[in-house]
Amino acid sequence: MSWQVRTGADVWRFTAVISGVVLLGSIGLRFAVLPVDLATRTLLPGSAMALLLAAPIAWFVGQRMREVARLGDRLEHALHHDMLTGVHTRLSFYERAGRMTGDSCAVIVADIDNFKGFNDRYGHFAGDQALRQFAAMLTANCRAADLVARFGGEEFVIVIMGAGADEGLAVAERLAARVRASPIFFGEHTLRLTASFGVATLPSDGDMDSAIQQADRALYRAKHAGRDRAFMFDPAQDGAAIPMGTAAE
Repeated sequence: MSWQVRTGADVWRFTAVISGVVLLGSIGLRFAVLPVDLATRTLLPGSAMALLLAAPIAWFVGQRMREVARLGDRLEHALHHDMLTGVHTRLSFYERAGRMTGDSCAVIVADIDNFKGFNDRYGHFAGDQALRQFAAMLTANCRAADLVARFGGEEFVIVIMGAGADEGLAVAERLAARVRASPIFFGEHTLRLTASFGVATLPSDGDMDSAIQQADRALYRAKHAGRDRAFMFDPAQDGAAIPMGTAAE
């Protein structure tokens, strides 16, 4: 049986249960090994001694179990979430995406425009702040059921659950407008960013890599069309394969 001790109340419950077990065991053992009259006469002091020993030890063990559970939660979160932005990691993305076979989804690849130049001009601390705020905007404008992940650098992938091509493009255009209108506050500076978006739909066979590559091709076209816009994948215009991560800034 697994006992999860995560809160202060859990610690007290653990202490009470362990103390109760020790008390009952002490009483049972006392009557098993001592004459009944002697066991009866020593029942109260013996029970008090058992509780005085068991309760502090159980409470201490409960506290350590609580700390271990919290550490496990932090490690689990760190494994599945990007440390800088708090969104899902690539590993976590594919773990969740593997369960989306057959679901209708729009896949969006987002990339901050001219991010290298932004870093060169304002420094990496400003770049980190921009990445955090960008990720927060993406997350705030998606539903809890949707999936937002950082794939590396300034590139993010979003999966909009239950959405078709039109809905996915509308979300991407709304995100582009939100990024365009939202200042980045860094020290005394008020900075601006734009981002480009490529949109595709998840194939019926659930091939997420194919959908991401298609969205990345549409993103590449959005970059070359002037950035700060969202394009839907079009086989007639985006047929040439563009490796992931090579979109122009």
